[in-house]
Amino acid sequence: MAVQDPSTKITLQVDKRTHHDLRTPLNQIIGYSEMLAEEANSINQGNLIPDLQKINQAAHKMLQLVEDLFFTENADSPQPSTFTKHEGALAVSQEPDSAKSVQTGKILVVDDNELNRDMLSRRLQRQGHQTELAENGRQALEMLREKQFDLVLLDIMMPEMDGYAVLARMKGEASLRNIPIIMISAITEMDSVVKCIEMGAEDYLPKPFNPTLLRARVSASLEKKRFREQEQSYREQALRDQATMERHRSLAQMVAGVAHEINTPLGIACTAASIIDKRLSSSQTAEFFKRNNNDKELLADILEASALLKNNVVRAHKLVESFKKISVSQITETKESIGISTLITDILDLFKLNAREASLDIEIDTSNISGTKEWHGYAGYFTQVILNLLQNIERYAYERGRGGKVYIAVSDNSEQKFIITVRDCGKGINSENIGKVFDPFFTTGRDKGGSGLGLAIVHNIVTTALQGSIEVSSEINKGTMFRITIPKIIR
Repeated sequence: MAVQDPSTKITLQVDKRTHHDLRTPLNQIIGYSEMLAEEANSINQGNLIPDLQKINQAAHKMLQLVEDLFFTENADSPQPSTFTKHEGALAVSQEPDSAKSVQTGKILVVDDNELNRDMLSRRLQRQGHQTELAENGRQALEMLREKQFDLVLLDIMMPEMDGYAVLARMKGEASLRNIPIIMISAITEMDSVVKCIEMGAEDYLPKPFNPTLLRARVSASLEKKRFREQEQSYREQALRDQATMERHRSLAQMVAGVAHEINTPLGIACTAASIIDKRLSSSQTAEFFKRNNNDKELLADILEASALLKNNVVRAHKLVESFKKISVSQITETKESIGISTLITDILDLFKLNAREASLDIEIDTSNISGTKEWHGYAGYFTQVILNLLQNIERYAYERGRGGKVYIAVSDNSEQKFIITVRDCGKGINSENIGKVFDPFFTTGRDKGGSGLGLAIVHNIVTTALQGSIEVSSEINKGTMFRITIPKIIR
């Protein structure tokens, strides 16, 4: 042992472990006396506080003597007392009113001393946290790998594996490195604080710790963790949205390519059908077939077949043109100005065959639009949204083959936005599922071929490409309504 300053007083240099062991029981006396004083105050036993104050002051005095008699190399001055007098009585720490609303979490307390673990755990539980205890570094790592924790309070001075080693191991494992860590130790050396922070610790608290400071730093660490997780969630959602849009564009590009290839032979067939119909309808053809009644009936049959051929080829050509137009608008993401009523009517033309097959009776109401009916945006994306909602109704709202009513209404508001509602009168959605309908891969119709992506895609398109919002409401056996709000002009 070495003499620090022989000209003033004798102080002895000791190693960190000894210094830690000398301070630990005194810190425990200080901590427990503080908690007992708070407990006494809460049960109206204030007569006990003066005696607890004497115990606390004696412990602080003894702690000061330890600091005066013993030192470690590069030690800072001892921490100021956290236990103060107020008009001759013990100033009892009280939980502030805001403590009820602070961030709480599940905390792992790691300390080799049983009394330290108990005292700290009780402090944290009084502040509303859940706690679990580990008596050494190895046990702490095992618990962290098996369970989820929001925060670790980690002692530095421990046998076998000290706090530095645990901190390094946690930061080296991908599954543990994002758990915030507050180092707690009786060591008052600044180099220990700096080392912990440089290694990735969130914060550092000396023992004996101030209860108010403990509450503030724990809450701050949990709040920062929540913000980090929220930010990560936003980034992941943005990536998912981007991936969905990329898949959507790739599909649109494929549809556009297929539509282009089909469109060429259909165009030729359409021209040929028109020529055949025109020739069969000529006076020369009629003259040729008027010799007897059988020939007249034959001509009538040919004319009817020709008309059917022409009409259906023309219809197929028109549908492919529509698909091509929609796909191209989605690929290039070009905005266009179009009447909202005209756009919805065009969409229903695309859905006409499905509606007939499913016996759906679709009504449109645009009478509640008070301002302009012109919409400037991505017609392809809007079409995808409405078609997906109609296909959802076709698949889930009514019993197969029975069909029912579908109402599409458009109105506007003073904020220059269109409100589009798509409503059915079918089965409805259970209350436990209503909050999940926009979640990717959630579906109750897997047996009907549902993938759980349709409404997730609708939500992504509405909230990103169309810069709007979508809500859903439903009642069992009364139907479901989707409400879409989008600006009249997409910027």
